[in-house]
Amino acid sequence: MKLSSINKAGLYILCLGLVAPLAARAQTITTVAPLDFGVIAIRDYNLVGRVTILTNGSFTYNGNVYIHENPQIGEYLLEGGLSNSFYTVTIDPLTLSLVGPGGVFTVDDFVVSPAVLFTDINGDDTFFVSGRLQTQGGGMNYPDGVYNTVFTVTVNF
Repeated sequence: MKLSSINKAGLYILCLGLVAPLAARAQTITTVAPLDFGVIAIRDYNLVGRVTILTNGSFTYNGNVYIHENPQIGEYLLEGGLSNSFYTVTIDPLTLSLVGPGGVFTVDDFVVSPAVLFTDINGDDTFFVSGRLQTQGGGMNYPDGVYNTVFTVTVNF
C-alpha cells in the first residue's frame, strides 16, 4: 500500500503472503494478487487512520484517510492438494507490523474466504485474504515511501 500525507506523493503498503502448505501430497500456493492496502494519504497524524478490506473485495476507510489507489484483497491459488477435500487456511502472525521510512502500521483482523474451502478433483482451489490496516495515531509520522511486510499462509487438510 502506498501512503502519503495530504501534500505528499504517496506511500506504498503491501503485504506479501509466504506459503507453507501441510499435507501428504506436494502442493504449491501461488500469490495471484498480494493483499494490498493501496495508496493512501493520512489527514492528521494525531488520529488513527484505518482501511479495511472486506471479504467481497470492497473496502472501507475512516475519515482520517484519503484513498488515492484502491486497496486489493489478496488472492491465492492452491494447486496439488488433496482431491475433493475440505481444507483450512491459517495466517501467521495474526497481527503484523508494516515498516517503511516512518511510523509502523498495524495489519490485523485477517479473514480467509470463502468460508468453506474445498478443492476440485485436481486438488486445486482459490482463496482470498482480507484484513485491516491502522496507523498508530499520537503524532507518529508516515513519510512517503514503501511500507511492507510478509506473512505466512498455511494450508491444512
